[in-house]
Amino acid sequence: MTKKRAAGELAAAALAGLGVSELFALHGSHLDPLFMACEEFGIRITDTRHEASAGHAADGYARASNGKLGVCAVTSGPGFTNALTAITNAWLDRIPTLFIAGAAPLREAELNTLQGGFDAVAMAAPVTKWAQRVAEPGRIVEYVRRAGEIALSGSPGPVFLEIPIDVMFTPTEEVAPDVSTWKRPAPSGPTPDAIAGVIEMFRKAERPVVIAGGGAVLTNSGERLRRLAELMGVPVIAGQKALGVLPDDHPYYAGAAAGLAAAAANGTPADAVLLVGARMGMFLGGAMGAIIPQAAYVAQIESNPEEIGRVRNADLPIVADAGATLDALLKAAEGESWPKREEWAATLRGFRSKARQAFADAPLNTRPGAIHPGHAVAAVMDALPEGTAVIADGGEAGNWVGDLVRSPGAGQHLRCGYLGCLGISPGMAIGAARANPGRPVVCFAGDGGAGFNIQELDTMMRHRLPIVTVVLNNAEWGMSRNAQNLLYGKNREVIVALEDTHFETVAEGFGVPGVRIDRYEDLAPAVKEAFASGEPRLLNVIIDAAVMHPRTRMMVGDVSGADGVPIPYYANIPQKA
Repeated sequence: MTKKRAAGELAAAALAGLGVSELFALHGSHLDPLFMACEEFGIRITDTRHEASAGHAADGYARASNGKLGVCAVTSGPGFTNALTAITNAWLDRIPTLFIAGAAPLREAELNTLQGGFDAVAMAAPVTKWAQRVAEPGRIVEYVRRAGEIALSGSPGPVFLEIPIDVMFTPTEEVAPDVSTWKRPAPSGPTPDAIAGVIEMFRKAERPVVIAGGGAVLTNSGERLRRLAELMGVPVIAGQKALGVLPDDHPYYAGAAAGLAAAAANGTPADAVLLVGARMGMFLGGAMGAIIPQAAYVAQIESNPEEIGRVRNADLPIVADAGATLDALLKAAEGESWPKREEWAATLRGFRSKARQAFADAPLNTRPGAIHPGHAVAAVMDALPEGTAVIADGGEAGNWVGDLVRSPGAGQHLRCGYLGCLGISPGMAIGAARANPGRPVVCFAGDGGAGFNIQELDTMMRHRLPIVTVVLNNAEWGMSRNAQNLLYGKNREVIVALEDTHFETVAEGFGVPGVRIDRYEDLAPAVKEAFASGEPRLLNVIIDAAVMHPRTRMMVGDVSGADGVPIPYYANIPQKA
């Protein structure tokens, strides 16, 4: 008699039908049929040491693969709740991810069972595009396929499936689906009028720019943007999720969005802006108009109609897929004569050096045993192998990295997003390494952020992922301390101090060689040696806590009270006369 499959094995078959070849997980017996079937269907499992990291790895994989579905599978109860932060991170940054969690048996509801008694679907619903419980074994394939399609379609984002253990283990005679017949819907395209409007905007503009966002990266549109920039003479600015979307030395690549603010302050504001999958909000200057001038004509390509008009109305709203719209725009622009606008592009590129110029005159070693953080990050960047994927955590460490990153390619600079979540970098680095085997990966974190998921060094070692972790260690929660000092005065500090952790010793405990570096001149040789090893490594870089990143002062804002009650990181509360 042929042994029947467990129904949960067909979840692996459905994932394979969606093109999934990588799964990020932490074991729990509730999902064993899925795990056991992954090898049969060509899916590699990378198991982490914390469910949040598994979720961040799925997120990082989706970004670094330019829009493939990232999949995370975790057990019931605390497995799900641990992953909820990663789900929320993917939700706010609109990353196509599928989270699968086990659950207590349906037939034992209301019996005070292990890891039961709460509604995971209801908890996931506010931070997912679609959240469902699979109640029938015969519908597993249907649900998995639909979940994946929803995650990938339109405005991408996370979806959640709960598969109870009794549903997962139920024997079935159902065979694996014939996935060769599965077809994905074509992305939505723009109207001819919309394309004509963009063409007309660029014809009239003197200082036009394209701002590329996550939508450009997740549609793998780096090459499209290069062609558009060269054809139409329009510089490309990168939003936070699109840094590196064009090669670093490309004459039309103007780098981060801060360059537009510098141009406006210099008396040369952009007069026409094409947003390509880039959302207005905190990373594009919010409602202040510092980055996108209020007088500029704005065309916005956006897959989610709810984003049109957020912060400010678009003069030309285009609800369509970023890649499909760029294809149509390129076709329409070919054969026309366009100005090169080389001087405008050079002006914007000129602002890219300002980040390094800001600390160029500062000493490399600010005091014995401490390196200037700007110089430290710059030295690491200069020593990285060509094409290294750069992953960064949040806080001031992430800001130093974002200012100084060299273009590693579209989707290869991953960092903290709208959730402001610390501890994301190890998981994202793992996902990036799986997305592009053979590409070097560096993982930056401050010592605060590093403490959240330092155990993922074990994951890197077990799976032989040659990720180099760089901890920028100033023995404090730097952004928090600096904000308190700005708001309350020097040395007014509460719960912001940390000890000088010997992360190199911690790394050795996980089998990862580590080194402590407290002199600038030792940085470049250490970085080169770490990457040459071809194995996981950790560099514990001691930086000076007395040096504040300039963006921290900007984020805290006016603390004088002249324009209202100071609220760090947000707009001040206006005072009534």
